[in-house]
Amino acid sequence: MPMLYLTEQGAVLGREGDRLIVRKGEEVLLRVPAFRVEGVWVFGGVQLTTPAIGLLLAHRIEVAFFTVEGRLKGRLTPILSRNARLRLRQFERYVDESFRREMAARVVAAKLENARRLLMRYARTYPDPDWERLRMALEQRIAQAREAPDRMALRGIEGSGSAIYFEAFRRMVRGEFPFEGRRRRPPRDPINAMLSLGYALLTGELIGKIAACGLDPYIGFYHEVRDGRPALALDLAEEFRHAAVDRLVLSLVNRRMFGWEDFEERAEDGAVLLRPEALRRYLAAYEAFMRRPSGDRPSLRACLDEQVRRLARAIGSGSPYIPFEMEG
Repeated sequence: MPMLYLTEQGAVLGREGDRLIVRKGEEVLLRVPAFRVEGVWVFGGVQLTTPAIGLLLAHRIEVAFFTVEGRLKGRLTPILSRNARLRLRQFERYVDESFRREMAARVVAAKLENARRLLMRYARTYPDPDWERLRMALEQRIAQAREAPDRMALRGIEGSGSAIYFEAFRRMVRGEFPFEGRRRRPPRDPINAMLSLGYALLTGELIGKIAACGLDPYIGFYHEVRDGRPALALDLAEEFRHAAVDRLVLSLVNRRMFGWEDFEERAEDGAVLLRPEALRRYLAAYEAFMRRPSGDRPSLRACLDEQVRRLARAIGSGSPYIPFEMEG
C-alpha cells in the first residue's frame, strides 16, 4: 500500500466516514479510503483533526511528522505489537558484545558490498579508468569488515569505505549539479539535499516497521545508543542507502528531472532545500521507486519488511543475521 504524503501548508486532514479527506479552505484536495493507506507523513504546517486521528489509529496507520525540509520530528503510533518477550530478548542481545560485533560486521559488510555493486553497475555503462581501483579498494574494506575485531574497528572501516564510495559516486553523477562529497548538516548543494531527504524518509519507514514487529527502534547493535537516536533503524538503513536512496537520486539527477530552479538556500544557515513543488515531485518519485518490483525481486518496501522479519528472527533465536544485498 502507498504512503500518503501531506505537504500542502495550511491543509487539514479530516475524516469522512471510513475515508480520509484533505482540505485547504473550502477546496478538497484528496479523498482516499483509509484501508488503502500504509502510513501518513506530514510535512510542516499540516493539521490533523481528532476524528482523522481516531480513524488512523483504528486502521493501525502510523503518522510521521517532518519539518518542511524533511527532518523527522516524531511519530503517532497505534498499539501495533505487545511482543514483550522479543523486546526483552533485544535488550539481552544488546549487552552481548559478541552478538553486537557479529551483527555490526554483517551490516557494515553488506553496506559496502551494496556500494560495490552500485559502482559496478555504472562501470558497465560509463567506462572510467578509476573504476577498477575503487572496486578493489571497496573489496578490501569488505574483507576487513568481516574480520574486524570490534565495533570501533568497524567504524573506521566503514568511514574509509564510505569515503571510497563517495569518490565513486561523484563519478556516477552525470547531470548538471556538481558534487564534491557528502555534506549533511546542513546540505550545501542539491545532490546532498536529495540524499539527506531520502535517508530521512528511509529511516522513518524503518522506525515504524521495527516498532510494528515488537522491537525497540532506539536500541541498536552497530550505531551507539543516544537519547532520541533511532539506532536500530539506522543500523538497517545502512544496508538500503545505496539500493534505495542513492540509486533514486542518481536517476533523478542524471535524467535531469530537477534543475537549479527547484532548490532554494535558507538564509540563516545556508542549507539548500527543495522548493515546495519540487518536494512533492521528489516524494512521488521516492514512493514509486520504493513500490516498484525489480525484475524477479519484490519491491524495496517489501524488502524492508523482510529485513525487519530477519532481524527479529536473529534477535529472537540468536541465529546469524542475513543482511540485504541489492542485485548486481
